[in-house]
Amino acid sequence: MMNKLIDAINVRAQAAGFQLLDDSQALLVNDDNWPEAQLENRLSYWFSEFASILLVEIDCDTYAEAWNLSKRAETYLDAALVQREKDGTFVDGYLVLAITQMNDDLKPFIEEVERDTRFVRKHVVYEGGYGWERYERITPLGLVSSVDKVQGTEFIPDTEESSRLLASLARLGSRELAKAHGKEWDLNE
Repeated sequence: MMNKLIDAINVRAQAAGFQLLDDSQALLVNDDNWPEAQLENRLSYWFSEFASILLVEIDCDTYAEAWNLSKRAETYLDAALVQREKDGTFVDGYLVLAITQMNDDLKPFIEEVERDTRFVRKHVVYEGGYGWERYERITPLGLVSSVDKVQGTEFIPDTEESSRLLASLARLGSRELAKAHGKEWDLNE
């Protein structure tokens, strides 16, 4: 059943411009931020130029166990992000926690862990009566790559004031235009 989740996320991830890291490729090797072996509950990892998504299995039935597994996975993903950011680029991180033993005791865990945005954004998915639920909520997977399909539209100013503003922007640039407008305001009123 885990393969169905991975496949469902992979379809959405590829549509959003993410690439799947091959399982044979080590994510973290000899890294000071993660000196241990690979994360034992890692299922898949996707990356793009702006973000990384780590899918991990949370195979437990208590809040405390789920919290410990999620914090360990968070540390692992953070180490991977630090490694990717060494060239000076900023990369967003998304941790997807796949709960395999969903029960009422884990409902507070879901609410709390998804509110915790320390280091990375977290999403919880779990297997329900109709298969895996909540994977549509994984934020970057909603960013379908449709830039090629977008057609540019020409903006036509509807007032003389709009036309003057656009002409000033073209002539001065955004920074100088902002300075000029700032001088027009009396902030001591």
